[in-house]
Amino acid sequence: MSDIYSVYRFQTSIRHRERFGQFFTPEPVARFMIGWVLEGGANRLYDPAFGLGAFYLAAKALSSNVSVAGSEIDGTILNFWRENNPASDVSLWRQNYLLDWGKVHPAIVCNPPYMRFQRFPEREQVLKEFKVRLGLNLSGYTNIASAFLVKSISELTEGGRLAYIMPLEFLNTGYGELVKKYMLSNGKIHAIIRLDCEKDIFPDVITSVGILLFEKAASPGWTRFYVVHELGDLEGLLERTAQNTVSQGLLKPGDRWLKYFEANQDDIKVHDLVPLYTYGTFTRGIATGANEFFVLRPSQVVSLTLSISEVVPCITKSSHIRRPIFTSSDFEHMVNRDLPVWLFNAGKSPSRQAAFYIQYGEQKGFHDRYLTRNRNPWYILESRQPAPIWVGVFSRYGYKVVRNYSKALTLTCFHVFQANLFGASFVDHLFLYLMSATGRQIAGRNIRKYGDSLDKFEPNDLNQALAPSSEWFSANLSKQLVREEMEQVREIGKISPHVEHIFAALLVDRGKPLD
Repeated sequence: MSDIYSVYRFQTSIRHRERFGQFFTPEPVARFMIGWVLEGGANRLYDPAFGLGAFYLAAKALSSNVSVAGSEIDGTILNFWRENNPASDVSLWRQNYLLDWGKVHPAIVCNPPYMRFQRFPEREQVLKEFKVRLGLNLSGYTNIASAFLVKSISELTEGGRLAYIMPLEFLNTGYGELVKKYMLSNGKIHAIIRLDCEKDIFPDVITSVGILLFEKAASPGWTRFYVVHELGDLEGLLERTAQNTVSQGLLKPGDRWLKYFEANQDDIKVHDLVPLYTYGTFTRGIATGANEFFVLRPSQVVSLTLSISEVVPCITKSSHIRRPIFTSSDFEHMVNRDLPVWLFNAGKSPSRQAAFYIQYGEQKGFHDRYLTRNRNPWYILESRQPAPIWVGVFSRYGYKVVRNYSKALTLTCFHVFQANLFGASFVDHLFLYLMSATGRQIAGRNIRKYGDSLDKFEPNDLNQALAPSSEWFSANLSKQLVREEMEQVREIGKISPHVEHIFAALLVDRGKPLD
């Protein structure tokens, strides 16, 4: 298979492969998926995204009696397969699988295209078909893999089995709620396997990767959640103890299922915790639609002779923030270093100098970008107030949290927290909690896992995260202790072992005291 892929990759451009979301299944993965599907007793197998035939080859290696059919939307890869496998007995059709309805299959195995719905051919027609055929209103944020999965489940015969390798982000997203509900309503989810060795599987993809094993069965039973660190661990995996085993009746579509890949899910004192939105709301930072135009260095502001009232302070890159406390003095240091920390914001009555700059922007076409062309006038940005807490959107090995004492806004590199009237008294408490090891453990359960150890928060992931109740804060962190701790963070950049130990009381098993 690797030789076939190497030749195909040499003969096609990366642009072509990205256009069709083509990432190819390694032999050990294909063999594992085919083995489980065929154990269900079927002798007919269907692959909705045939590609380079990894599942066909694995099926034929396991059983010469199985017949294989498949669909493929890309004529280039289909012709490549036929030219290199003229004697194969697979039945292949060139078609958009998401528009081909009315068939049923006893066994389905698939590595669907890896792309967003917005890039998929005939997207509007696909959405219409899902509404007409299944009564489902798919979100425009749904990825193609999830749409493939739902359609395949609808096509399984009673007792039929399905194995998919796909991104697992849908387990924690809003659009994924519909997908999970459909799975729970239509059969048994035998296992979901998170592949932490994703770079060995799809080296060019930055996304979470997993295998989903599903059966059209009347009795749902239990769902097992596994974590695999090496491809060799797939052999005999289903005979081993899972990371978690959950009754399918207890799986809720609105929950974030990625938490089930972690052990000890009952290790928190839920009665001491409330949703973080109790205290306020996280929203994304400012999206300009044309950073090249709106983001300015201090030297550019001077050369353009713009008034200081026509720019606002703004953090434009997460990497510019190195410490958890950010002050007006820190911002002044950034200005002195001529970092890009000003945001053009001339308002509806720009000065003559600002008008010249706006005209320059229009000559460059910035006014015709996706976001800017939907604003009137195009150069007016969202109205935002400085926020007291920032949390980094992307992270590796731990998210970034910042207590902001400056008047700076941020771009979308940070999500920003604005407290409500109730939460205004607990801003520093929340900051310390989010900094703590316990806070990172609990809030981190809502984070989205991608490949290469990349994590991502969406604003609502943070809003739904659990935080201590006001009663717990008041009983355990006095105002004096909070003031002292904030000074500690200001001086050395981390909270004390004493406060770490206090937060650890939120866990059922506190373990050894932190030192």
